[in-house]
Amino acid sequence: MKDRWLVLKFGGTSVSGRRQWDTIATLARRRLDDGNRVLLVCSAVSGITNTLQTLGDRADRFEDGEVTAILDRHRQLSGELGVDAEDLVNHAGGEIKRLLKKIANAWGSADRYAATASLLSFGEWLSTRIGERFLKQSLALEWVDAREALQALNESNPASKRAWLSARCRCGPDETLANSWAAMEPVLITQGYVAAHPAGGTALLGRGGSDTTAALLASRLGAGHIEIWTDVPGLFSADPRVVPGARLLQYVSYDEALEMAASGAKVVHSRCIRAAAESGIPIRIHDLENTRFCGTVIRTDGEGHKKDVEGIRGVLCQAQMAVLLLQNLDTREHVGFLARVFAQISEAGISIDLVATSETTTTVAINRASNHLDDAMLETLAEKLRDQCAVTVYPWCSGINLVGRGARMALATIDPESAFFAHHPLLMLSQSANDLCISLLVHSENAGQLLEMLHGELISKRIDAGHRAEIFGPTWQDIPHLA
Repeated sequence: MKDRWLVLKFGGTSVSGRRQWDTIATLARRRLDDGNRVLLVCSAVSGITNTLQTLGDRADRFEDGEVTAILDRHRQLSGELGVDAEDLVNHAGGEIKRLLKKIANAWGSADRYAATASLLSFGEWLSTRIGERFLKQSLALEWVDAREALQALNESNPASKRAWLSARCRCGPDETLANSWAAMEPVLITQGYVAAHPAGGTALLGRGGSDTTAALLASRLGAGHIEIWTDVPGLFSADPRVVPGARLLQYVSYDEALEMAASGAKVVHSRCIRAAAESGIPIRIHDLENTRFCGTVIRTDGEGHKKDVEGIRGVLCQAQMAVLLLQNLDTREHVGFLARVFAQISEAGISIDLVATSETTTTVAINRASNHLDDAMLETLAEKLRDQCAVTVYPWCSGINLVGRGARMALATIDPESAFFAHHPLLMLSQSANDLCISLLVHSENAGQLLEMLHGELISKRIDAGHRAEIFGPTWQDIPHLA
């Protein structure tokens, strides 16, 4: 009989202390008792990757005490778990210092990106190796290296920042891997975020990459489903920290979830959803503090919710956007203008999020965070583009994204007395071809007000009027927060 795999992914806050690791052990035993083989994919301890990134950014002037603080955090964790991990911590400390010196010496070269990727991978290595020693006390478990299972794809520029720090992997089954891992212990633990670079060494799957690791490995193993264990119970119709009336979304399709992830929802990474959709593997989102509560399920359209229900599901804010206005009065006469402009953006290793065109102006929106784009890089790009056209840069913008079937009709239902756009400039309006998303780009300081207004008009009023679809669950305050 073929082994039935489940993949459970745990984020940074879910691997940060004894209570969380006790819950991980309990969940693994439950899944084993249900007749599954279990793969645990774990992130770095909360805050560690950011600290390593900060050290890498100023590798030429780091202090030993900063590295010691990282190591002491893991000594604290191993102490809480009651395991001896001094050998692991000391090894990591030596490697971190070596890599920081390598980064400092490689400033201005592609070697810096390779060393940075290796540096940032040590958070996951430490959390999983320490976790392995704890879980082995009560489970038949082995540690496996995710880099042996995931090979990054060759990029057009293999030495680029993106190739090392935001790599991509092919999705699909791997029978050899599945058979090899099935011959091991029934519970395996591995690190998220990492893959093998085609040139050798460690590549990273981008921030949020542990989700992607879980989906890719689930695809390799033909898993029944993926469980994302985090500090929230699922996707909401808006950020509940900003909009208290935001509702839990109980079921969404892959395409809806993908639009939400691309639109600013941080619960599950878009690459994870895309990989799961390609393999048809459902994703279940759970809160580690409330293990019996069923959160959001992401799956094929029609499974678990009505396929024909239309309407906006989420009003989301995509922060850290940059908007470029490219003005060329003779666009029609300049054959290949857009091709040349987009080629220059591509050569800079930058991916475009949104595009809108008119007779004389092309508006381009770029996600600064996903492109690792700082002010200097943005200005360098703008200067290159000025050889082709006039360029106006709005460096800090936000996209308010309306996600749901029938998105084209959303703005028509807004109260005409709403005067937001009469007093605040709209930099860009973009509509997805699949009728699942409308994006409104505004200056960042205006985003909060627009978010609340649109959620009230498009979701809260509809629910209050008795048109609540089965997709909407309780508000954050109404969820029973009991473990």
